[in-house]
Amino acid sequence: MSVFALDFDGVLCDSARETGITGWKAATTLWEDIVGALPPRPLLERYCRARPVIETGYQAILMMRLLKDGEDPEKLLETFPHRIHEVVEKSGTDPAGLKRLYAAVRDRWLQTDPQEWLSLSPLYPGTRQVLNALPPGTDCYIVTTKQERFVVRLLAHNGVRFDAGHIFGLDRGMSKEAVVHRLVAHHPGHSIHLVEDRLATLKRFLARPDLAAVRLHLACWGHNTEAERREAMGLKIHLLTALRACLAYDCSTAESRRPVRFPARFR
Repeated sequence: MSVFALDFDGVLCDSARETGITGWKAATTLWEDIVGALPPRPLLERYCRARPVIETGYQAILMMRLLKDGEDPEKLLETFPHRIHEVVEKSGTDPAGLKRLYAAVRDRWLQTDPQEWLSLSPLYPGTRQVLNALPPGTDCYIVTTKQERFVVRLLAHNGVRFDAGHIFGLDRGMSKEAVVHRLVAHHPGHSIHLVEDRLATLKRFLARPDLAAVRLHLACWGHNTEAERREAMGLKIHLLTALRACLAYDCSTAESRRPVRFPARFR
């Protein structure tokens, strides 16, 4: 059996615009100079360019603060992780408080205008068909930093049949490494595959000898850059250009390790 642990945002769901708008809405409650129900369109586009560096939702609040201050999104791709503490201090709260605020803003938006919220987090093309027709001998989990209730709502809205017990979200209080370690223990002797769009997350797995047997895959369609895809190739991380290509066969085969020629949209 092959066991797949799939990230959600950036692998199954294209949520960049929704996370940015939620971050902006939350930021309006913290800073007087951030106003309006929606961010200006150019600012939202800059957020989408910087999105690859965000690991979990509440950080969108911090990113919006920096972009509103005129920070260059290309520069933030390199500096943002080192500036998180600085902007958290400016917010007057702490990461736990920002997480609660971010979730509360999402809940309120989902209650007041569910169709708008759902429309801004579309699944990537073909995702529903792939998840609803997994190959025989395949077990699938979602491992994400998103709250589970939002994942469940989006999957249901898109007609995806998925066991809620196979969704490991922010609510669990577990790192992705801890979740995958549990899956390894729960499925002894089976091949375990992690599909992520963030190279930084995959590099954390590379640093864990106890997770060395996990096959690592970078989703090229997600929130990553060309430079990160090149780096991933050098680290022997398998590059994916389609989710179906990973689930359709055992990624440990020689075919799956052939050099990848990037489609035009990834160059």
